[in-house]
Amino acid sequence: MNLSFRSIFCAVLFCVACSSARAEWTNTLKPLGRPAGHVKIVKRGQLQGGIQLPAQPTPQETNAAVELQHWVKEMTGATLPINAGSSRHAVLLIRTDASLGDEGYAIAIEHGKVVLSGGKTRGVVNAVYALLEEDLGCRFYADDSIRLPQTNTLVLAPVARRFIPQLKIRDPYYACAFDPVWSVRNRANSPSAAVPEEQGGHMDYAGMFVHTAAQMVPPDQYFKDHPEYFAQQADGTRTTAQLCATEPEVARIVIAYVRKMLQDHPHTKIVSVSKNDVVLSCLCPRCTALRTAEGSDMANQLTLVNRVAEAIEAEHPDVLIDTLAYLETIQVPKTMWPRRNVAIRLCNDSVGAWSYPFQRADQCDVAKLVQAWSAVCHRIYIWDYNVNFSHYLAPMPNLDIMAANIRFWTTNHAEGVMLQGGYQGPAEQDQLKSWVTAKLLWNPSWDENALTRDFIEGHYRAAASALLEYDRLLRRLRVEHATEMAAPPGGIRYPMDAPFFTKAFMSEAAAIFARARQLAGTDEVLLRRVDRAELPLLYVNCVRGPDFAGPEYAAIIQRFEQIARREKIQYLQEGGPDFEDKLAGYKALAAGKVR
Repeated sequence: MNLSFRSIFCAVLFCVACSSARAEWTNTLKPLGRPAGHVKIVKRGQLQGGIQLPAQPTPQETNAAVELQHWVKEMTGATLPINAGSSRHAVLLIRTDASLGDEGYAIAIEHGKVVLSGGKTRGVVNAVYALLEEDLGCRFYADDSIRLPQTNTLVLAPVARRFIPQLKIRDPYYACAFDPVWSVRNRANSPSAAVPEEQGGHMDYAGMFVHTAAQMVPPDQYFKDHPEYFAQQADGTRTTAQLCATEPEVARIVIAYVRKMLQDHPHTKIVSVSKNDVVLSCLCPRCTALRTAEGSDMANQLTLVNRVAEAIEAEHPDVLIDTLAYLETIQVPKTMWPRRNVAIRLCNDSVGAWSYPFQRADQCDVAKLVQAWSAVCHRIYIWDYNVNFSHYLAPMPNLDIMAANIRFWTTNHAEGVMLQGGYQGPAEQDQLKSWVTAKLLWNPSWDENALTRDFIEGHYRAAASALLEYDRLLRRLRVEHATEMAAPPGGIRYPMDAPFFTKAFMSEAAAIFARARQLAGTDEVLLRRVDRAELPLLYVNCVRGPDFAGPEYAAIIQRFEQIARREKIQYLQEGGPDFEDKLAGYKALAAGKVR
C-alpha cells in the first residue's frame, strides 16, 4: 500500500526457537482442516511464477497484489511479478467476488493456482492478510513489531475457506490502533483509522461521529430566533443543551445538513444523528406525551432519526443513520422502532462497565437491554468501555471480559463493536489489547488466551517468559481480590489506592520486570518494549507517593519520566493534556513539598 509501512519496517524478524528459556512460538491463527493442495512460489530463491490480476484491476486488487508482493520479498528475497490479464506463469490469482460482500474473503486452489478472492472494498486485501497471518504465520503486532518466517523456498499449502465477518465496525479504540496501516494489516475497521478508499476504505462517519445535535443545529445560528428547536425545561424556558427532537423544523434542518454532508463526502458509510453528551429530556407537551406513551426518551430521539433515515434512504440506500442508546435514551420504546437503515449505538455505561468494569456484560443490566434492542433492531452497534478513564496507565486485568463481551454482543446481532480504551495516547497494555481484540472482532471464535500468548511470545521474544509471568500475576489478582474488584470504588475510574493494589502485588510485579530486563539483555528494542509494559506499575507508585513506594520514590519518578517522555505520553487521564502538571506534583511529593 502507499502508506509508509516500508519506512518503518525494521529489524524485527527473528527465530523464536533461538531461546531455550521459553516455549517456541506457535501459530495460533492456523486454520483448521487439510490443505487444499501445495503450490510452490519460490524454490531456493528462484521464482516459480507471479501474481495475476484481472484485465482491468480495481485499485483494491492492485493494492492487494502489491502488499503480497512486498511481504513475499521480505520473507524470501524474491520479487513476484504482477500481471494484469491472463498469465500462464501465474501461481497466485487475486480477484473480486461480489458474493463475499464488502470485506469477506475466500482462499482456494484452482488449476494449480492459489486463488485469493474478496469483497468489493477491503475483501481482497483481507484475503492477502488472512493468507499471511493464518497460513504462513506472519504477525503485525505493532508498527515496529513484525514477525515473518524467513526462507528461500516458499510453498503455499492453504486450507480452502470462505469467511465473511459479522461486524462492520471492528474498533479497538486505542490510539495505537488508529494507524491505518496497522488497521489494514490486522483486519480492523475503525472510523478513526482513515484507510484510503483505493486501499479498501473504512467505516467513515465523515465528521458526524456521535453527540452531533449541536453540530447539525448550531445554537448560535438558531436559538435566538427559534428557541422552540431546543429542549424545554421544567420552568418552561428553553436550553441549548439538547434539541427538541420531535420539532418538525428540526428534522428539516437535520435532513438538509446530512444531505449536504453526504454530497461533500461521497464515501461516507454511516452518520450519527444523536443527542449531545448531556442528560436532559425535552419537557415540551409533545415530547412529554410521547415519552409517557412509549416509556422511553428514545421515542423522541427516534422520531427525529427515523425521519432523517426515511429521507436519506432513497438517495443513499447504503448509508446508515445511527443514534445513541445512552443514559436517558437507553430503554427500548414500546412501539416505536428503528427503520431498517438505522443503527442503534448501545452504550455499556451505567448499566454495566462504568460501575462493574470486571463483570461480563451478560452478568450486568446491559444484558437485558441488548437482548431487547436486538429483538427490534438487527443493526446494533456497541460502545463498550475498557480502560480506567481517570488513570489511563492503571493496571487493568480485563482482557477476558473484553473477549466475553465481544462474543455476547455478536450473539445478539451486533453489527459493530467499539472498545473504548486509551484513545488519547499510550495506555495500559494498549498494544496487546488492540492486537488481541482486533482478532476477536474479526473472528470471535478464536481463543483470547492463545492470542495473548501469541502476542507475548512474538512481541517480547527473549523476555517473553517474564511477561507471561506478569500476565499470570494479573489473572491471579482477579482471583485473589474478586470481592474488591466486583464493584471497585469509583467503578471503572477506580483509584490507585484501591485495595487490590497491595504492596505484595507491586513487589512481585517489580521482580518480574527486573527479570524481564535481564532476559532482554542488550537488545534495545526489547528493553524499550519491557519498559513500556512496566509503565503501569511505575505509575501506581508515582500516584501513591513516598509512603507507599518507599525510599526509591524519587528514582521511580525519574524512571517513569524517562519512559513516558520516550513514549510521548501527554495524557494520564481523559481530558486535556495533564502529564506535565502531574509529573510536577510527583516531584513535589518527592521533595517533601505537597502540592
